[in-house]
Amino acid sequence: MSDYKLIWQPCALADLNRLRSFIKPHNIIAASRASATILRATERILQYPQIGQLIFAEFYELFIPFGRRGYILRYRLQGDVIIILRIWHSLEKR
Repeated sequence: MSDYKLIWQPCALADLNRLRSFIKPHNIIAASRASATILRATERILQYPQIGQLIFAEFYELFIPFGRRGYILRYRLQGDVIIILRIWHSLEKR
């Protein structure tokens, strides 16, 4: 059991929905698998909060492999709170 609390920012939830909606018309099973893969990554972050690459101060990015590419999840570690900030596909221009 983790001592950390997980908070999703509204824009991160919107990202998750956007990514799922992008895949869904092409392959509904892959869309579900992509979402599940991202959600499992957040469970890993709860267990190992510093698993991602530190990008500055308390901000981290975690690469989540999926298919030939993957997703990038940006989060902030603030005390015992993990805040999911954004998620995007690795091929998206950011």
